[in-house]
Amino acid sequence: MQFSGLSIEPQVILDALEDPVHIIDTNGVLVFANQAWEQLIGLPRERAIGLYINDAISKGNLGFYFSIEKDEDSQTPQVTHFDQKIFDSIALEALKKQKPVSMFAYSSAKNRVMLTSVPLYQEGELRYVLTCCRDLTNFSQLCDTLESAIEQNKLILEELEFYRNMATSKNIIGQSPKMLALLKTVEYVAGTDATILITGESGVGKEVLTNEIYQRSKRKGKPFIRVNCASIPESLMESELFGYERGAFTGAVKSKPGMFELANTGTLLLDEVGELPKALQPKLLRAIQEREIIRVGGTSSISVDVRLIAATNQDLEAMVQRGDFRRDLYYRLNLIPLHIPPLRERGDDINLLALHFLEKFNGKYGKKKQITEEAMQIMRDYQWPGNIRELENLLERLVIIGEENWITASRLLTILGSGEDSEQQLTPAGASLKEMLADYEKKILKEALNRYGTTYKAAQALNTSQPTVARKAKQYGLEW
Repeated sequence: MQFSGLSIEPQVILDALEDPVHIIDTNGVLVFANQAWEQLIGLPRERAIGLYINDAISKGNLGFYFSIEKDEDSQTPQVTHFDQKIFDSIALEALKKQKPVSMFAYSSAKNRVMLTSVPLYQEGELRYVLTCCRDLTNFSQLCDTLESAIEQNKLILEELEFYRNMATSKNIIGQSPKMLALLKTVEYVAGTDATILITGESGVGKEVLTNEIYQRSKRKGKPFIRVNCASIPESLMESELFGYERGAFTGAVKSKPGMFELANTGTLLLDEVGELPKALQPKLLRAIQEREIIRVGGTSSISVDVRLIAATNQDLEAMVQRGDFRRDLYYRLNLIPLHIPPLRERGDDINLLALHFLEKFNGKYGKKKQITEEAMQIMRDYQWPGNIRELENLLERLVIIGEENWITASRLLTILGSGEDSEQQLTPAGASLKEMLADYEKKILKEALNRYGTTYKAAQALNTSQPTVARKAKQYGLEW
């Protein structure tokens, strides 16, 4: 047998195979067996060669109890179960039919094997039958192990996804359904260059979310320019955004690039975009659409490559209806809307945030303060008009003031009740904790009922039942 000019004995090649191979002649006599066949049968091939194939097999360890046979003419496999161990070689069946035959079988060693016998012709005459036996036991076990590993990997990936959603980054804390949905959207859009509009009440963390998007974007490490539209006088807004040329106005002794140019190749945040003067809105729209700006006093366009993020605590859609904000600009900015829910709608996130800020300020001021469960419940019930910013400021104040190690409901109610630090001014003389809690509960219920109008909606907002709200409203004699 020739291979690229090298002469190699067939036996050397066949002995190198891991699968057992044997060859019989047209009389059914074994004329060749490789080393793997010898190991499978358990009979030295020197003793086996020259024997009738069934006799050779019967002298070894291998026999079959169950088989599924299939030849190339058969569409339906033939299944056979043997009461006793048999030693009939599939090679004889291929010899008889003069066609390839395969068989899947269980051996007496409880191994699963696949046998294939192929007739070998020379000059059109049948001369031999070659049989290959593949032990599928280890392969099957490997498949089972692989399937198990795949399933385990799926579980691990699902668990990782769960925990990743619970804490997408060290900056964003929350596991409430609304926050998980928001962070999932951030995963999809952060890596794109799509314009994003972040909305939410003051103090909900719009800038924190913007930082998160920037950190996850392809533009991370490139310029990140923040502009607060509410803090720039209207007369200076255009020159701040788009820059100006020398001599454009009195005092313009040299040219100056604007925020768009400074943010080139990076990200530009327009915070409080609802404060943008209406006269300037068409120029912002042009900058977004054409990706170019013109400086104040300039005559030529300057190309800019900027990923734009806008943020506002105003209802831009209502402003559009009133004519205070351009509809076409609103649609451009609102390509990917991200709404951050107020803290009062985030359920147990209040616990997570409170503990986070407590740990932060304990470390900052060298304290070891803790929060009682009663105080934590008050935090969960409070409406937080100032949202996360109010919660953070409150926890910093509570950590700084006082030497006690526990932040109690009484202390918390004192500060929440009037916003003052002087406990002597805030706490009614002789009032018990129970009375203060009742007074606080009454205040919360009245605020919710006035805001939402019905006991059902108030109960939803306070995360309690409608009967509870109705009963307590009657108890406190509330009207709304």
